[in-house]
Amino acid sequence: MSKKFWSNIFLALGVFLAFAGVATISVSADSSATIESNTSSKIIDGATYEENIKGVIPITLTQYLHKAQTGEKFIVFVGFKECVHCRKFSPVMKQYLQQSQHPIYYLDYGNNGSFSMASQKQITDFYSTFAAPMSFMGTPTVALLDNGKVVSMTAGDDTTLSDLQQITADYNNQ
Repeated sequence: MSKKFWSNIFLALGVFLAFAGVATISVSADSSATIESNTSSKIIDGATYEENIKGVIPITLTQYLHKAQTGEKFIVFVGFKECVHCRKFSPVMKQYLQQSQHPIYYLDYGNNGSFSMASQKQITDFYSTFAAPMSFMGTPTVALLDNGKVVSMTAGDDTTLSDLQQITADYNNQ
């Protein structure tokens, strides 16, 4: 009985170690892949962000709301320098600005931007331009407004040049 008992213990220990070794290999592979992808992405600082978006036309929240309320058709980039996602997206905006046929307005969403001095009504009016099914999802956002409402938009640091070109196509077809 003692021999059988120890055989079962060694068998269980062997099975456990076999599975533990597989799990360790799997976890090791996953963590090294994460480290590899994090080191391959370039961090963009605030000065580079500003250089990348050179060519946008800064507007205040009041000017944005006036354009929306008068029914003007325009493209707006909502972002801010301190936003990591905006900085990551900025090289794509740089490419877009080099080929854009239309002015791209820039609404600074940061703590020192247009929203810092805005009234609650202005902020509410801003969000109301993003009526269903379009909703403001954060920065960076590039949106086409027409007749006071967002009619086409893209958001997030994974926005591609193709996404922005679609906004231009929508602008031309409105």
